[in-house]
Amino acid sequence: MELNDITVFVDESGTIGKGTIKEDDFFIITLLFVKDEDVNHIKKVFKKERLKIVNKKDALKQQLKNNKEVKGSELSEIEKRPIYEKLIEKCGDKFEIAVIVMNNRKATVKFRSNSSRSFNYLIKTFLEKHFKKRSRFKGVNQIHFVIDERNVATESKYTLQEYLNTELNLVESFSEKDIVVHYYDSKNYLLLQLADFISNTFYRYNQKNNAESRDNVGILLKQTSTNKMFKFPYYQCRLRI
Repeated sequence: MELNDITVFVDESGTIGKGTIKEDDFFIITLLFVKDEDVNHIKKVFKKERLKIVNKKDALKQQLKNNKEVKGSELSEIEKRPIYEKLIEKCGDKFEIAVIVMNNRKATVKFRSNSSRSFNYLIKTFLEKHFKKRSRFKGVNQIHFVIDERNVATESKYTLQEYLNTELNLVESFSEKDIVVHYYDSKNYLLLQLADFISNTFYRYNQKNNAESRDNVGILLKQTSTNKMFKFPYYQCRLRI
């Protein structure tokens, strides 16, 4: 089996709620898996296609100039669609995504009481139950996780790296080398910005029942290893018909 060097770009939408929650409320984690040798190609395509959309609106152009990024929430799903379509057309064989969807209402109060532990557990469980068995990149030499530092409390940094290595790499061999986790500003990482676009699309679909997001979710699920969202506490779900 070929052993891959992989970078995983991680972003989230929504929050892990505390206390009793009586209505559906969703927390989304997106993982974008890319072989290291293909990172620059995907960055180039995303940058080019996003710019085509951004250049149509002065406000978005100014935001990109000032902030070095445009958040997924600033674009409609119709505006995002050609970006997704072109990415899949030009480099669909070079990346894989996973979308973890947690319903705060269905998760226990205890599970949600510590956001860092919850976040770490959700990622570990996906890697263990699905990535390890089904991913096109499952033969791993080295894997790096790149997480937007603005989504992580200072005291929570570095807990994920130790946790994943203990849970996945201590007794069994998830990867040949130790798992490494980095925390960076998304302004400097185009593929963190792409992960943000995808997270926002799935958040709109689950949280807001946004009709425009439905087609995009269908497109993006084809880039997962299972054609499904990884739903917690019920691990899998198909696109609602």
